[in-house]
Amino acid sequence: MAAVSNESRHPVDPGSSKLQFAPFSSALNVGFWHELTQKKLNEYRLDETPKVIKGYYYNGDPSGFPARLTLEFSAFDMNAPIPARCCPAFGTLYNTNTFEAFKSCDKKSLLEKEANEHPEIRKCLV
Repeated sequence: MAAVSNESRHPVDPGSSKLQFAPFSSALNVGFWHELTQKKLNEYRLDETPKVIKGYYYNGDPSGFPARLTLEFSAFDMNAPIPARCCPAFGTLYNTNTFEAFKSCDKKSLLEKEANEHPEIRKCLV
């Protein structure tokens, strides 16, 4: 994600801020795992097709803390509201039925596939 840094001033116009990319950490809430379990048992069952999910990005923590990409119980509800001062982040959940299927999954290929479908991701992988 992008963040504006007040410390990096534009060389020509010192009053303007420079847009920079900020690293972030992932935060998977316990509610996300509970909701995934319920969906897997009651709705998805053996279905391994990719699912669209929604989280949110927050960059308002005190200086020194990384920005957070959070997934919680509402990740499966595309109509769920996003908390104040957060930006929505959409993604794809790939859930396998067995450990063997997970191990044999070509994760690099999945990442490249998603990057090709979302050009903004492609820029981050180069």
